[in-house]
Amino acid sequence: MVDLAIVNGTVVVPGEEPRLAELAIDDEKVTAIYPAGTAVPADERIDASGLHVFPGAIDPHIHLGGYQDLAIDTEPGTGLAALGGVTTLVNYFKDTGSYLDLVPTYIETYEGGAYIDSAFHLQLLTEPHLGELAETTHRFGITSYKINLAWKGREKAVFDSDRSIDNGWVWSVMLAMRDIDPEHMVLNVHCENQELKNEARLRIEDEMDPSLRFYEQLAPDFTETDSVLSMMLLARMTGVTTYLVHLSAALTMEALALDWADNPKLIGETCPHYLMHTVDSDAGLKATVSPPVRTQRDQDALWEALGDGRLDTVGSDSNPILHKTKMGDGEFWSIKPGFDGVGLIVPTLLDGGYHRRRLPLGRIAQIMAENPARIFGLYPAKGTIAEGSDADLVIVDLEAEHTVTDDATAAHSDFSIFEGMTFRGWPVMTISRGEIIAQDGKLLGKPGRGRYLRRQVAASSGG
Repeated sequence: MVDLAIVNGTVVVPGEEPRLAELAIDDEKVTAIYPAGTAVPADERIDASGLHVFPGAIDPHIHLGGYQDLAIDTEPGTGLAALGGVTTLVNYFKDTGSYLDLVPTYIETYEGGAYIDSAFHLQLLTEPHLGELAETTHRFGITSYKINLAWKGREKAVFDSDRSIDNGWVWSVMLAMRDIDPEHMVLNVHCENQELKNEARLRIEDEMDPSLRFYEQLAPDFTETDSVLSMMLLARMTGVTTYLVHLSAALTMEALALDWADNPKLIGETCPHYLMHTVDSDAGLKATVSPPVRTQRDQDALWEALGDGRLDTVGSDSNPILHKTKMGDGEFWSIKPGFDGVGLIVPTLLDGGYHRRRLPLGRIAQIMAENPARIFGLYPAKGTIAEGSDADLVIVDLEAEHTVTDDATAAHSDFSIFEGMTFRGWPVMTISRGEIIAQDGKLLGKPGRGRYLRRQVAASSGG
């Protein structure tokens, strides 16, 4: 007798053809996958007839605690994630202080309010961050770090740092990571050439038009691609796993098709807003983000790259912000980038990927679950449906149509750029470690059940 059995559903194991099967779940784990009709003895049974059972989605890119305190963002943010079929996050943190002092507070605050599990990324901003990198990695099991190249030129004003956030900084960090643990360490890079962006603004700012199309021209596609080409080279030279976050441009997809981009340690991510919005979006300036949403041609190229493997993951890049804060003083130049978009990875991949572009369901399971789990050291506990894996699952109705309303927002973020859009394919149940935490648009789990996830790292040379 097991705790839970899921019967009559079509199970989607990443990379495999979907098949009718029964899942046995006990003590938070998947204990077996049986042929359909086995009639597994269980305390509770879920009849998934006509539905598909995927591994729970992993959002590898989210900023709870970005514009607002982590304590404000955690409960509503992880709740919306759970409603959208996300069972694991990897959350970004940014601070100029010592992460050795800060991370314990991050863990305590997150676990105090979270519905789902999370690992952490840390942004590297100063020389002391680099000096503490090995100790931070080993003490907290954090193996992924970020450099945002769009900070270049603002380091002193924003961080009071004399260290330039540039390609030299990337190289130094990569070499340090290689010394710490070349197998498990991952460097996440926000790829934009800030010098080219500065020049673009100088050329057109007198022609300012408060529109998404003008906003996109302030950071044209080649500003991203130029930076990506540099990261491709550094990844090849150092052998360090390099994760290119929120890629947006068709030109960048062309770069990722180059022969010398064929590097298993070079990984590309895109986001739902690039896959579902363009510069002609009805969301208007609410959809400002860095890099910007682009044209239909760019969007089509991103979908093609998800299909052929040049792109590996989809992250929400959700950064909860209130509308009044985002729009600044009402002037175009004061608008802040970003918005809350958590919980829409699964609907985006089902609607835009499966229904509109016929991406195989096994490939979608790889993109939303297996790939981020493997990249960030969470596999096989997370990211798959297999004996011994965590019972993190999302059950979806491929044919259900759902129009996004204010159910996609919460107190910590009062607007959604997806409001009014209809998605075909929607989560109907989310299961985290064997517990049903969301069903039919309602949260059933309790805040505070989420766990911080330490990741494996090689033993330090100092013992």
